[in-house]
Amino acid sequence: MWFMLGALGCGESAKDSQPPDSPGLTETGDTATQAPDPFVALPDRSGGLTNVSEDLDTILEHGALDGACDAWRAQPDDAQKRLLCGKWMFFYETFGTEEVPRALVDFVLDGFVEDVGPAFSSYGLIPDPSSEHGYPLGMALGPGEEGLAFTCASCHFARLPDGRYAVGAANHQYDYGTHNLSMALLPLAAMESVTGAEVDELARADIQPLLDRLAADSSLQISFLGLLFSLLGKEAPTFSAESQRHYAEWLPGTQDFMIEPLPVNDEVHTVSKISALYGLPTEEEAAAAGMAHAMLGWTGNTRSLAGFVRLFDQLGGGDGPNFSDDQLAPLVDYISSLSVPSPPPADAEAVARGAAVFVDAGCLGCHEGPGGSGLTLYDYAEIGTDDALARWMDADGDGEPCCEADLGEDTLTGQLKSPRLWGLWAMERFLHNGAVGSLEELVCLDGPRTPITTPAMSNDGHLYGCDTLSDEEKRDLLVYLRAH
Repeated sequence: MWFMLGALGCGESAKDSQPPDSPGLTETGDTATQAPDPFVALPDRSGGLTNVSEDLDTILEHGALDGACDAWRAQPDDAQKRLLCGKWMFFYETFGTEEVPRALVDFVLDGFVEDVGPAFSSYGLIPDPSSEHGYPLGMALGPGEEGLAFTCASCHFARLPDGRYAVGAANHQYDYGTHNLSMALLPLAAMESVTGAEVDELARADIQPLLDRLAADSSLQISFLGLLFSLLGKEAPTFSAESQRHYAEWLPGTQDFMIEPLPVNDEVHTVSKISALYGLPTEEEAAAAGMAHAMLGWTGNTRSLAGFVRLFDQLGGGDGPNFSDDQLAPLVDYISSLSVPSPPPADAEAVARGAAVFVDAGCLGCHEGPGGSGLTLYDYAEIGTDDALARWMDADGDGEPCCEADLGEDTLTGQLKSPRLWGLWAMERFLHNGAVGSLEELVCLDGPRTPITTPAMSNDGHLYGCDTLSDEEKRDLLVYLRAH
C-alpha cells in the first residue's frame, strides 16, 4: 500500500445538576482563590528555541535544523542540540510511514495550484519556505525520496488568529478530508469510466474543481497519463465509496486516521478533533496532580509521550521498531518543551469574574488537572457526547485492540478524558469530535445548538452551563478561558 496521510465542562448537564465528580463548589469570592488553579504558569523549557513567531524562517531557526540530528549525535550531552534535533524530527521525520507517491503529489501541486493553493495552502497547510519543491511543512520526503509522508507538523503547526505561527498549535484550518481526496480519489474518479471504480457523489463534489480542470486541459491530461505510467506496478490501496464519503463529511480540524486507504483500518468510523501539544503534563506534574499517568489521546489510554509517538508510527505503517527510546528522545523532549502562545490582552475584571464562575459552576469537577486536563475518565453517557470513539480499535467490543496492534503498556479504555484548556482562544473546534464550532456555541450563549445527528459527528451533549448560567456569566467564563 502506498497511501498514508498522516471541551471543557461546567454547570448543568442534560442529566445531572453538576458535572461528573464535581466538587460541588458553590460560593464565590474565597472559593475561587482556594480552589486548584488549572492554569499554573508553565516553566520555560524552550532551551532558547523560537516556537512562536510571525516569521516562518525564525520558526525554522534560520536553517539551523538542517543536520541538527547529526550534530546532536556528535554531542549527545548538549541539551540545545538535542532540542534542535527534536524540532527537525517534528517537521521532517516520517518514521518510515506509508508514503504518497512523489509523482502524485507533484502532479496535484503543479497542475491544480489554483484549486489546492501553493503547498496545499487552500487546505490549511503552511508552505515550507525552505522547500525547493514547494512542499508544505508537515509533508516530508521519505528516505528514498520517491514519496512523501506526513509528519507531526501537518496537524500540530498552525497560524494563530493574530497572524503568528505556533509549533504545537492545533491546525483547525487543516481540511484533512479534502486533502486526502485530492490525492487518493482524484486518479480513481478521473479513470472511473475505464476502471469502473465506485465513486461517492459527495466525495466527487469535494474534488469536482480538480476534475473539471483536468477535463478542460489537454496538457494536464498528458501529464496525467505520465502519472499513471509512473504508478504502474504499485499496489493501489482500497478506497470504498463509504470511506470516501466519510472523508468528504469531516470538518476542518478533524479526522479518522484508522480508516482506508490508510495502512490500518479498525472498521469503526470515528472522528477526532486535532489537539494542541503544548502543556503536556510531565511525569512529575502528572504524579503531583494525582493522575495515574499522562493520559494522552482523547481516550486517555496512552501513558507517555514516547508511547504516543510509537503508537502513531505503528498505526501509520512505519518502522518504529527501528527507533530506540534514545533515538525518539529528542522529539519527545522537544514536544515536552512547547509552551502555550500568549493570548490577546483581556479585561482583568472579567477574567476574575470568569474564574469565579469556573469554580462556582463546578468546572473543576472535570478540569482540575494540569492545564485543565481531567484526572479520570468518563463514560460517554455521562457527558452525553457522541460515543463512536468508545469503539476505537475495538469494533467487536472485546476490549482487545484490533489489527494486530501492539499497544505495549497502554490499554483501550472505551472512555473519554477531559482535555487540557490551554490555548482555547486560538481554537475553532470543540468537543472530542470537533462538532461544535465555538466556545459561544458550546455554552449555548446564542441559544440552543442546531442539532447535528450524523453518526460519529453529533454535536449533542456537554451542555454544562447552557441552562444554569446567565449570559453575563457565560461571557465572563469565556473571557477567563481565552485568557490562558
